[in-house]
Amino acid sequence: MARLNLEFEHDQPLDVAQAKFEAGISEALSRYGSWVNRVEWSEDRQSATVSGSGYEVRLWYDERLFHAQGRIPLAWKLFEGAIRHRIRKVIERPL
Repeated sequence: MARLNLEFEHDQPLDVAQAKFEAGISEALSRYGSWVNRVEWSEDRQSATVSGSGYEVRLWYDERLFHAQGRIPLAWKLFEGAIRHRIRKVIERPL
């Protein structure tokens, strides 16, 4: 297993950050849903834990940053740059 620990500045008001956060998770589920066994949302929907076979990643945002932390298969660590790029595209995309 490898550790995933990503942070991105979002420079958005919280309501926009929340909309982008939820849109990003929805997009990931539509693209990669077969790899996802479970998504557990917090009550305020400011965080979600996504898990599947061999991984568990907690995603959340605050006033300044989007965060992704968890454990992933070692082979996925090779794609960390692509994961970072995909998340950045979701953050920067207009609603």
